Amino acid sequence: MRKLIVSIHSTANDIVTGPPTGDETEWTWAGAGIQESLDSFWSLLADVDTIVLGHATYDDLVRKWPNFSGGPDVSEVLQRIADKVNTTPKLVATRSGTAGPLPWGRYEPAAWLAGADVTDRVADLKSGPGGSIVTFGSPTLVQSLTNARLVDEYRILVHPVIMHEGRRLFDHLDGRTDLRVADTEVFPCGAMSITYVPESARPDPAGRA
Repeated sequence: MRKLIVSIHSTANDIVTGPPTGDETEWTWAGAGIQESLDSFWSLLADVDTIVLGHATYDDLVRKWPNFSGGPDVSEVLQRIADKVNTTPKLVATRSGTAGPLPWGRYEPAAWLAGADVTDRVADLKSGPGGSIVTFGSPTLVQSLTNARLVDEYRILVHPVIMHEGRRLFDHLDGRTDLRVADTEVFPCGAMSITYVPESARPDPAGRA
């Protein structure tokens, strides 16, 4: 079974988007945490061979990564990340019909992951051959994957800021998911990377089935 990893930035109060009146994919609150966590992010990508995105996240990333150009001021790790993101097969989830091609600059275009229940398609992906699957951002997709109990690892980069507006990652959930902390890393700016994995169901202390 392939591992499905969620990688996302968050404020300390669980906000994962920009303000609803602007570009929700623009994290003006992220600060230095993005740069300081690049080595950690690269480690996460090592075994990834499929990227799954929501449509809004695709629209955001396609404006940035395919046009990335290296240079003397670009760190080696950022160049490796750009190469990995640009060359890894990408799937864009949609419950409605596909809406034309999904170009990715000079690289292989993304493909649609379409269906009435996208989570069934992701479950099929997980049961097939290959390495890890990662989704960046895409809070609505993450909520659906969480409700379907398909996420194997949450890698949340928590930034030291509290915001009054924006969407929360864990809204609209069904039931309860117990997590355990698999790893933590604190960066000089105060951001903290926390890796959670779902726990197995706990036995009822009263012995009920």
